[in-house]
Amino acid sequence: MLLYKYTAISKDGEKISGSVFAENYKSAYEIIYSRKRYPINITEIPTSSSKKVNVEDLLMFFLHIDLQLKCKARINSKILQSSLAAILIDLKNGISLGEAFEKCEKIFDPVIIGLLRSAEQTGKISDIISNILKFLKLQSEWKNNIKRAIAYPIFITCIAVLVLIFCITLLGPQISSLIQDFGAGDIPFLTEFIIELLPSFFKSLIYFVPLLFVLIFLFISNAKARFFLMNIILQIPKIGSLIIKTNFWQVCKILHIALDAKLDFISAMDIAITSVKIENIRNEIISARKKIIEGYSISDAFSCAKFISKTAISAIDIGEESNDLSASFSNISDHQYEEIILDIKALGQSLSIGLTLFTGMIFVLIICGLFFPIYSYIEIAGA
Repeated sequence: MLLYKYTAISKDGEKISGSVFAENYKSAYEIIYSRKRYPINITEIPTSSSKKVNVEDLLMFFLHIDLQLKCKARINSKILQSSLAAILIDLKNGISLGEAFEKCEKIFDPVIIGLLRSAEQTGKISDIISNILKFLKLQSEWKNNIKRAIAYPIFITCIAVLVLIFCITLLGPQISSLIQDFGAGDIPFLTEFIIELLPSFFKSLIYFVPLLFVLIFLFISNAKARFFLMNIILQIPKIGSLIIKTNFWQVCKILHIALDAKLDFISAMDIAITSVKIENIRNEIISARKKIIEGYSISDAFSCAKFISKTAISAIDIGEESNDLSASFSNISDHQYEEIILDIKALGQSLSIGLTLFTGMIFVLIICGLFFPIYSYIEIAGA
């Protein structure tokens, strides 16, 4: 079944718009005509895409579902319209909720699909939808915090680079000409570096940058090289720890949602594993999963993972003893989220300070290399 949007003329001569589900264009025309409407334009609305939906759109989508489940509100939203139309058709045909969403796996994240499947198994659809909504809100929040944290440093860097390029391309040649007109002899090394050597360096970048992108692409496409590169990134202070914490937070939050819906722990881990994008972290979680199956306690299995703190292990151990792992993972994820927000703010401040100093160095370089020589030669000429 496909979704068609149409414009037609009613029997009263009024121009109206609407949509219908049909097998093909001809069937859509017949359905519209049977309603005593005369189509003048029929357009198929695509129901699939290779592009994933961003967090904000998913957030609004599940907010609407949550409202409908709790308040039975009738919301005519166009967000994810084509995908929702395809899912609705499948549900009407008796396909389960998880399978209906799985057909749109190119659009929806595997984690969302896994949690919806678990909701059907446990019968707690409303609870899981509410928890997915909270998860997406938090995910959207820390991503927005990252954007805000790096916005100012990026702005400062762009300004510094633009000023440098302006001075090199426009002021540099003019100042070089003035120095030669003064007949002061050799141009100072710093001035020569700014006027002659830096432009040559920038010109060489035009040929080097495309080659660098090709090498990076070839490097990343290789699994071993990608693993090696990620290990290097994880060693970078603040950035590496932030990546690890966000992945661990996602794992704990998903485990909390799944366990709260009374899903068994191994199935919950299977869903959580799909959320991890870092290969070495994913391998450690898979290793912990195997140990749990072999009979190890959950805290012992997780204690072998390098990225999990001792505090988190203690909280998991308490959850096992009290038979309330859902609450333990909820507390761990809340604590981890607070650390992520603090780390993002610290990273933003560090970048701001570092790039402000970088910008200051560029201005000092320009003043020392371009303006001080002119000032000195004017004093000499005046004397």
